[in-house]
Amino acid sequence: MRESDADSAREARGVGAARGVAGVAGVAGVAHAGSASASRSGMGSALLAMLAGLAGIALQLAVFSIAAHGAPDTSAQWLGGLPDDAPSGDAARLNTHTLLLCLLVQALAALLISLAIARALPRRYRAPRKGVLAALWFLNFALPIGGVACTLGALAIARILPRPPERLPVTQVDEPEFAANLIGNVSYGRGARLKAELQNADAGTAFRMTALLAMQSMPARTVSPLLQGMLADPLDDIRLLAYGILDNREKALTQRILLERPKLDRKLHPALNDTDRRRANKTLAELYSELIYEHLVTGDVYRNAADQADGFAIAALDADPDDASLWRLRGRLALDRRELDNADTMLQRAIDCGFPRERMLPYLAEAAYLRRDFARVRRLLREMDSHAGGSTLHAVLAFWQGREAGATNSAAGPRDSGGPRAVDADAKAPDAPDASNSSNASDSSARDAMHRAMPDHLSAPDAPPRRPT
Repeated sequence: MRESDADSAREARGVGAARGVAGVAGVAGVAHAGSASASRSGMGSALLAMLAGLAGIALQLAVFSIAAHGAPDTSAQWLGGLPDDAPSGDAARLNTHTLLLCLLVQALAALLISLAIARALPRRYRAPRKGVLAALWFLNFALPIGGVACTLGALAIARILPRPPERLPVTQVDEPEFAANLIGNVSYGRGARLKAELQNADAGTAFRMTALLAMQSMPARTVSPLLQGMLADPLDDIRLLAYGILDNREKALTQRILLERPKLDRKLHPALNDTDRRRANKTLAELYSELIYEHLVTGDVYRNAADQADGFAIAALDADPDDASLWRLRGRLALDRRELDNADTMLQRAIDCGFPRERMLPYLAEAAYLRRDFARVRRLLREMDSHAGGSTLHAVLAFWQGREAGATNSAAGPRDSGGPRAVDADAKAPDAPDASNSSNASDSSARDAMHRAMPDHLSAPDAPPRRPT
């Protein structure tokens, strides 16, 4: 009994499986039949369109034949005032009937040709359908045979020319307005808050003056560009205060320069030895570099400060060729002048003299980026610790390491690259030698070059350096 039940169950499962297979086969057959019927209908419509086009061309040729074998034109006699006889009137009526017949046949031929050409057009040219048909009909009605030639020639030219990029569904949106009057309720972003308060024309003068005074405690490198922009403010008080802040910072460095320069004169200071003069040359190189780093000089004054910094650094290195901080300073100045080979040599010399290689990698990567040697950029940044430096360096490392990971995981095409900036890597080592934090001469123009090649979120100002003592 149990064996018979098992046999019946197996038979039932077999029947069910056979029905399932038959159902799947039926669905597949229906789908195949549907695709076959669709292809047959497409071929049929294309064949009908071709026949319609040929019929239209044949009708246009027939119109030419009818017009060529018409009766003589008697309109010249009528216009000349000659007597109108019976044969002339019959010929005029025959010509009128022939003209109407030719126009009717030409209209039908133009319609057939328009339908055929519309079917042969690429899909991107078929819309709007009514407008396309109307334009094709008018062209073929006005230019028998020539309309077909013009249309086919236009399609051939369009196929040869490069296709325009696809239009993305882009919609226009309004730019959001920044409510500067509500900035007082924000507790984060001190620098951006002060900048917004200064640029808010609706704020009171006393309020803006307070914001400007508060910027004196911020790093000079960060606020100097903003203070220079305030020199064009319409309010005299704002202009004078901004000029005073910039002038005080420049005078402080200039006074220190004036105190150090006489030490190089052996007549004024005969008691100083070579070590003291080397130290004076090094300090002067640092101070001129500080003028550049804090954006206190521009134009010809900037170039003079760079030349002075490089000259004093050379003089100090003549006395002590193993000063790593001065080689670093000269390397950054060479990087600023786009002397990339000299910059690499001097930066490598600084590393050989004991300067930490990890803190020199951003500058070497910047030189490689300016050469468009992106493989070397990735190789240099790969050696850096992802947690080193400030927020700007973190963004650069994340960007380039992300590119490397993407290139490793997939064989994607090249993407637009944003180069690394030589950010102030000294911010992570406050106990470094004095000159290693003040030789920042190349950041000014290097930042401008990187602004054009980097995403906006990677071009924030560098971490402020420790001021030289």
